[in-house]
Amino acid sequence: MVMRWSVLVGVFAAALGAVEIGIAVLAYFDPDHGTFGYGDMVFTATGAVALLLSYPLIRGQNWARVSLVAVLSVCWVALALLIPFSFIANHWIYTRLAIVMGSASTLCAIIFFILVLLHPDVRRAFHSNV
Repeated sequence: MVMRWSVLVGVFAAALGAVEIGIAVLAYFDPDHGTFGYGDMVFTATGAVALLLSYPLIRGQNWARVSLVAVLSVCWVALALLIPFSFIANHWIYTRLAIVMGSASTLCAIIFFILVLLHPDVRRAFHSNV
């Protein structure tokens, strides 16, 4: 049985997009939340793009893989810029620790997904479907 990297990556991108958009919907209807912050907008936009790219990813389109790498890289940089601001804006040490730990795990997950997309086997799978 041949590993279908395009299907695995496409389904994961669809799940990522659906979860991020679902979080945005729940945050929007939360009466205490009020407005969307910088991080909410970045993750919602990344999730929407991942959801839109999921079908071309499943079909094995290389341009979709490259686009998703670019979008995730921009999201990673935006999150890396958000961490110091959130750290400075909160004066409680426990809130700062939670921000650092949550942000670090999110950065690691984004880097892991980018590394999977750049792996030679995945690149080869997408190039063979052109």
